Amino acid sequence: MTVLGPGIEVLIRPIRPTDKQQLAASFERLSPQARFQRFFAPVVRLSETDLAYLTEIDHHHHEALAAIDPDEGDLIGVARYIRTHPYRDREAEVAIVIADHWRGKGLGKALLSRLATRAREEGVTHFLAVILADNTNATDLFENFAPKKTHVSRGDPGQVEVRIDLPWSGEFSDSSLGYALRSAARGTHRFRTWRRMRRRLRHRRRRRQAGKTD
Repeated sequence: MTVLGPGIEVLIRPIRPTDKQQLAASFERLSPQARFQRFFAPVVRLSETDLAYLTEIDHHHHEALAAIDPDEGDLIGVARYIRTHPYRDREAEVAIVIADHWRGKGLGKALLSRLATRAREEGVTHFLAVILADNTNATDLFENFAPKKTHVSRGDPGQVEVRIDLPWSGEFSDSSLGYALRSAARGTHRFRTWRRMRRRLRHRRRRRQAGKTD
């Protein structure tokens, strides 16, 4: 179980072929805007072929993590990566979808942390996200996740491309991404706000500086 905040917990696990019905229901509950932001088209529902592609995966070249509401049992978010060139490339395209009523609670950051850990285990070195230019929530999520390791550029008209270089969990010990990767690997990550994270890092630096002067 992953703790997002006081009294807010979710179950994050690999997606399964048996999740087809839940995934279809979750997609139909999304707002039209959220559906368009995910597929860049006004998709109304997922076909059987779509559902098979999205759930019957190898968890190596194509990985997907599902977030489950432990109280209702609903599927409330999915993060996935798909290798650009499965047999030779270390780049993977990443996408995250969060249920409308679960946005702003840290679920996107939680899923991205777990997905980054899985990607590194499989040899992926960087993520590429293609985002609609007006989808500022998604852009902010990726940019804030690894500020010094994220590169944003213009893509096709109306789109931006975000590239995230993924460190190993032992690298960048003072970075928020390094902390997230280590904690997500242990399954103990409590997803703090960035303000609390910065306070914690400042406190750590002050303790190190005090130790050097003793």
